Amino acid sequence: MYNLKMKKFIFPLLGLLLAPAPARAAAPCGGLEKAAAQLSERVAERPRGLEQLFDKSLFAHISAEKLGAYLAGQYKANGPVVSTVLVSSDNACSGHFLLETGRGYRLPAAISLNPVTGRISGLFFGTAYKKDLTLDAAVRQLKALPGKTGLLAMRLGEKPEAVAALNESEQFAAASAFKLYVLGALLENKVPWDKVLRLRSEDRSLPTGRLQDWPEGSPFTVHTLAALMISESDNTAADTLISALGRRNIEAALPALGHSNPSLLRPFLRTSELFRLKADSEKALKYMNLPAEEKYNFLEGLGQAPLSAAALRLSPFGIERLEWLISPADLCRVMKYIADKDDKAALDILAMNPGLRLPPGAFLYAGYKGGGGPGVLSMTWLLKDLNSHWYCLSAVWNDEREKLDEAKFYAVMNGALAGLGSRGE
Repeated sequence: MYNLKMKKFIFPLLGLLLAPAPARAAAPCGGLEKAAAQLSERVAERPRGLEQLFDKSLFAHISAEKLGAYLAGQYKANGPVVSTVLVSSDNACSGHFLLETGRGYRLPAAISLNPVTGRISGLFFGTAYKKDLTLDAAVRQLKALPGKTGLLAMRLGEKPEAVAALNESEQFAAASAFKLYVLGALLENKVPWDKVLRLRSEDRSLPTGRLQDWPEGSPFTVHTLAALMISESDNTAADTLISALGRRNIEAALPALGHSNPSLLRPFLRTSELFRLKADSEKALKYMNLPAEEKYNFLEGLGQAPLSAAALRLSPFGIERLEWLISPADLCRVMKYIADKDDKAALDILAMNPGLRLPPGAFLYAGYKGGGGPGVLSMTWLLKDLNSHWYCLSAVWNDEREKLDEAKFYAVMNGALAGLGSRGE
């Protein structure tokens, strides 16, 4: 939401993603598991023999020194690899593995081989997580984080049932997770997916996203805008949809979408409005102290103020009064609303970006929306297990004082996903 350097909280880069093997006619690959085992040996304090294992094409993207430092960092953080398990293979030249370490971690890895040389030409590491993590353990880890944390893992259906919970009804700043309500309002108002909207200057926002750089008048279907809003957290796409729906119409839909206290989302802020408030402390303080109905008129005038990335305060200032306040339970209710609507387009849009690498073979479906900014992280999934039972997993972390450790939060949520996926109910 706030990050102006285009780092996407909704799809965090948790490892090293390198170029795939060149497309050349060659004999089928062999030795995929052997290569993974040799990779595991290089997760060491002083990795050696990298040139013998990795293809030259890979070193066009990263030097041997940096790759060695990265592997050494994995060793320092997670310990030596004691076993390598093939989870799945796309073909004879690429596969997904779990590297289990002596400290009890599982390190997801994906590798691809150059079919000519048989050496590793593509590599991705996910976030390591404790292999014995359960949902209860994830709750304990979230409790230990500074600031405020909340989590809800819930089995959905006619009689939703909480599986694990921590401050699930407390309201948190949730950043771009609010865009789930825009998606829900599209369904509630039965807006056609093929309806065309044109980009207007007043709907331009700041990144994340790409549409702020597109020409005024560019046409987009509602489906395209929703897909960009959810999968890339495009703020201009979100503001365009909010304008088309109407702020008051979205607010009217909030009870149906399951928000427990809709007044907290009134007025329903556009991203550009929050950016303008964040850039001007005086205006932000005035806005926060206005009666609810007067805030609407204030926002109308705010739209005339310049929108500047340079002026934006990259601090957690005012997150409990300026942000979109949503509880983990609220987020699970809006996910349930979307699941119950059973709209293929909406479900496909949610599934475009899974947020984290999911536990292999644990879920038939995963839809996701995250959010992040100074002092705010949120992650929410709609999941269908192997028995076709629907679940929601949502967690939020707020801290107005300390910088959030994103990697730690992602690792906890990786463990929570693994714990939920292993229930087998």
